[in-house]
Amino acid sequence: MGNGQELVTATVDALVRAPGSAVAELVRTRLRAVPGGEEAAVSAAADPADPRARAALTAAVGRLLAEDPAFARYLLSTELGPPTSPSTVQLRTAPADPPTVHLQARPGDGGTVQLRLKPASGRRATGGILVTLALVVVASLVALGINLGDRPLLQPGVHGFDHAATALRDPARAQGVLPDPAAMPGGWRIETAPQSGTSAGDGVPCFVQDACDQQLAYATVTFRAGPRHSAKFIVVTFATAATAGRAFDTMLERVGGTGAAAAVPLPSIGDQSAARSHGADGMEALVRVGTTLLYVGDSGADATAADAPALTAFARLLAARAQQAQDGRTPDAAVPGSNA
Repeated sequence: MGNGQELVTATVDALVRAPGSAVAELVRTRLRAVPGGEEAAVSAAADPADPRARAALTAAVGRLLAEDPAFARYLLSTELGPPTSPSTVQLRTAPADPPTVHLQARPGDGGTVQLRLKPASGRRATGGILVTLALVVVASLVALGINLGDRPLLQPGVHGFDHAATALRDPARAQGVLPDPAAMPGGWRIETAPQSGTSAGDGVPCFVQDACDQQLAYATVTFRAGPRHSAKFIVVTFATAATAGRAFDTMLERVGGTGAAAAVPLPSIGDQSAARSHGADGMEALVRVGTTLLYVGDSGADATAADAPALTAFARLLAARAQQAQDGRTPDAAVPGSNA
């Protein structure tokens, strides 16, 4: 993208034309820190043809990106940024050489995989077998999400498949999924220190009564922004994805069990996701990523239906960190424009 003004224009277009997209939701969340920013986004989305509303939104987005260059750089990595070359598979043959197969990853080339096939002269049958074997190798690598070069060909979980990673049995690993202050937006501070343990406890019951032994660990933490706005995060891990799925259904019944609870639009996150609003009492979101059940509670007088983008951002944050943990990595995902 050539300059900052092009990014501002692309961002405004996303807010006006695709207000329900993940990027637009994150931008609206950040615009709350700009005087009049959230109101400008609402007005422009309500009447896209109003030039004054668009001008006000353009000014607010321009100020946001100028004051937060880290967030601007993040937006360049999304669909708002310049297009990137897709991952490719190249098959090359050199008939004059001995029959060999070479698999080569080229770092920095968008995850390109090269297969060099060199069948011996006069051995067409052997060459055909080698081509077949090479394609099987590529298909296997893609299915396993092997990282060739600088990007994985397939990221587990992003296509809606159940996460096949190892269950988090250690409470310390469950606690690692919880966000730390560096992962949260500015202004959010820890109110209740992180706690973790095995099975159930500290307000975390057994969610599947006939499979309590498969509930492995839990972790909780509460953040606060200002005197009346808090967010609670809970991570519960299970031995299998199936048990975690049953626990998701059980907890969703509890979250939406009151007559005042209303469904809140929530983009698809992880393997299962849902959100409920309790009016002035706040909102709750549930997400399952493989063998982990994740909860986000946004409560307080300042938590209203208008805060759904913030709830979505927190749910995405927790899901990303859960996926990292199940991949065997140290969770370091953060909300765009966070304190990191």
